[in-house]
Amino acid sequence: MIPAGGRRSKIRPPRKSLISSSSSSEDLSADPAIDFEKNWSILQNAITQIQNKNVSSLSYEQLYRKAYVLVLRKFGGQLYDNVSETVKSHLLEQRSHLLSLGSSPEQFMRLLIQEWDEHLQSMKFISDVLMYLNRVYVKEHKKLLIYDLGVQLFKENVVMYNNNEIGSRMIHIVLEEISKSRKGIVVTSNMYITKIIQMMESLTESNLSSEMQYGDNYYQTVFEPIFLQHSENFFQDLSQDFMAYNSGSKYLHATSQFINEEEKRIKFFLPQITHLKVSTLMDNILIKDKIDKVILSQQEGLDYWLQPVMAHITREPSPQDPNHHVELKLLYRLIGRIDDEFQLLRLRLREAIVAQGTSIPDIIRSTVEVNGPEKKGGSSSQTTFAIKWVEALLHYRASMLEIWRESFDENLIIEQTLTFAMRDFINSSKGKSPTNINAPDLLSIYMDYHIKQLSKGLASKELTTQSGDQTENLINNSIQLLRFIKDKDAFEAYYANHFAKRFLNSKVSSVGAVKSVDIEEMVLSKLCEELGSSSLDKVIKMNKDIKISRDTTRDWKTYLTKAPSGSSNLIELDLKICNVSVWPKSLTKDYKDIKTEGEGIAFKWPRQLRGTIREFEEFWLSGKKNDNKSLYWSPKFGSIDLKITYPSKTYEVNLSVYAAIIMLLFAPSSSLDGEKRSAFEERKEYSYRDIVELTGIPSVELKRHLQSIAVAPKSRLLVKVPMSKDVKEDDVFRLNEKFKSPTVKVKVPTVSLASSASSGKGKKTKEEEETDAVNASISEGRKIEINAAIVRILKSRRSVKHNELIEGLIKQLSNRFQPSVVHIKQQIEDLIDKEYLERDANDRNMYHYIA
Repeated sequence: MIPAGGRRSKIRPPRKSLISSSSSSEDLSADPAIDFEKNWSILQNAITQIQNKNVSSLSYEQLYRKAYVLVLRKFGGQLYDNVSETVKSHLLEQRSHLLSLGSSPEQFMRLLIQEWDEHLQSMKFISDVLMYLNRVYVKEHKKLLIYDLGVQLFKENVVMYNNNEIGSRMIHIVLEEISKSRKGIVVTSNMYITKIIQMMESLTESNLSSEMQYGDNYYQTVFEPIFLQHSENFFQDLSQDFMAYNSGSKYLHATSQFINEEEKRIKFFLPQITHLKVSTLMDNILIKDKIDKVILSQQEGLDYWLQPVMAHITREPSPQDPNHHVELKLLYRLIGRIDDEFQLLRLRLREAIVAQGTSIPDIIRSTVEVNGPEKKGGSSSQTTFAIKWVEALLHYRASMLEIWRESFDENLIIEQTLTFAMRDFINSSKGKSPTNINAPDLLSIYMDYHIKQLSKGLASKELTTQSGDQTENLINNSIQLLRFIKDKDAFEAYYANHFAKRFLNSKVSSVGAVKSVDIEEMVLSKLCEELGSSSLDKVIKMNKDIKISRDTTRDWKTYLTKAPSGSSNLIELDLKICNVSVWPKSLTKDYKDIKTEGEGIAFKWPRQLRGTIREFEEFWLSGKKNDNKSLYWSPKFGSIDLKITYPSKTYEVNLSVYAAIIMLLFAPSSSLDGEKRSAFEERKEYSYRDIVELTGIPSVELKRHLQSIAVAPKSRLLVKVPMSKDVKEDDVFRLNEKFKSPTVKVKVPTVSLASSASSGKGKKTKEEEETDAVNASISEGRKIEINAAIVRILKSRRSVKHNELIEGLIKQLSNRFQPSVVHIKQQIEDLIDKEYLERDANDRNMYHYIA
């Protein structure tokens, strides 16, 4: 019996008894040819029996001895060639039989695999018999091992014989079966396909004259190129079919489903060496060549998938809102297959976000116009726009972050792209055109509005339980948006201006005063953490002035309680003491002498207030810390509470300082001496020119405040003759005997400067003047910062080239603002004129620092 064995079994020589008996029974001097033929006929018969699966009658030891003797007598080459011819003849007969069956594709694969398995089993038995031939002859002459020779013969005489006849049919059947699977047709020949491919891998391209016995196999040299070409054609046709849907969403779903199925298919059928090739080919055709067209598609492309985000810019998102997170996730996964850095996705996302963000201001303007401004006048509509714009950006940011979490696997590179895109459209619109926005100013307006609302709530003892959360939300929202703003210095200037106006225009009751200051302190503290204390140095100093004002007010009230009886006419003051070098120039200009344009009449405080002013100045100078500090009283800010007695009732009226000064002209001479007299006991009337002469109030402000108290229907404390909407120099004013109000406490709002239209022709409004002053301050501050940065760089390097200087300046200043090259060049020339630096005599692009 021939034992089942492999080609690598350990070789043992025949026993000595067998050799000796053989020697005795055979004539060693006999003719070698006769000896070979006799032994070969026995071996040939045994090989035939093995191929016919009839091995039960064969003796392994006898056959092994025959082969051993032939190799020992130098017949190894003849034996090797005869074995090769015998196996070849058998394979050719089996090939003819296989072709004559005319079987179906699946049956053909089954028969071919059966023939292959039987052939391998036969070659194992034959290799065991010819083990000594492998050890001696094959090794010395660098031939294929008998088992490998059988594999090579199967490839040449079965698979590739007659111009690869069976091989071509085999490949065609495999490709057809895989195509059916790709088209979604159920295939029952999966096991046969796998075994066929394994067979092709075993058919190696061996070079008999080479020391290398194993090279590329039939699978790599013949099948794989054909399969890849077939796959490429299939993928091309499939991609065109998917594009014919004319829908980006359908393309993503269909492509993702096919790719997932194809990945499983190639892992099941194909060896590892082909996986990457097929995946790359599939990704290039289905994704790389088509995905940009899908993204830019007018029918359900990226703009369509991001549309729900725009729906959330004016309202809070709801869980029931439709979204396209699934499509965006498929897009992310597909692009991730061809690019780990998602460059195309980031580019298109950035473009789409910038386009959407640029349209947000127009959407906000349309909603403001539809709903109408809360009040007439530019400031109110601007505040409404700023609030809606900031809230829209916060909603937009929240929606994009939700997409980032749900669809983009919280990829940090994508998050960076979202941030940069928002930064681009937030900072892209500047200027005075109505279609442009000024992000630093709008954020400051938004903060100013909410801080005022929180302060009012505290002053009226409302919202006290929620004020902490509301303040925290305000701070978080503001800081979140501030991080997108590039021109931090501009925000600081606008915030300082609003901070100053809040303090100067505020009238906070004692109940909410401390808590209102606490809100300002919290906001300022967080801004300092974000921007740095040095950036908000002026605001910090203004805040110190506020604390000094609060302490001085408390001391003054204490002083009044202890004042002698002769000081009963002194007025209680809520003081606002500002250092003019710190507070915005737009608010503190002309603080010494306010004159009417072209008239030169100095402002005059009314007699009712002069005594208190003198007394307080003495009180101020008595303080040890105020020796070298001069006080100047400004009527531009603040308010005055007056008690005015009309025939029907006595009212407590809160007015601006200018309006109160005008009303005091109509007060009885003894009204502040403790006597309760009717305001109408001394009927008076004043012309516009009389009021100018008696008060010295500038004409612009005078017309504005006369409109507030004599024209506005709800606060008409005076009567204007003749009655008209505009205040003219020929008008006469007297007290309104018929004034009535449903409440005892009356607050008289001051009309905006734009509404007092007599000064509006060709002249800037107060708000425009303030904006211009802030912008001038920003521009001046940037010049100083650019100059300082230039000097720092040159001082450290001593000499620097122009381009290196520009690059260094942009790098240093980018955290504060984006300096333009034009401004940088202007400041370089300015410093050259001031002899801080000089150009090189031979190279105009080189600068040297002058110590």
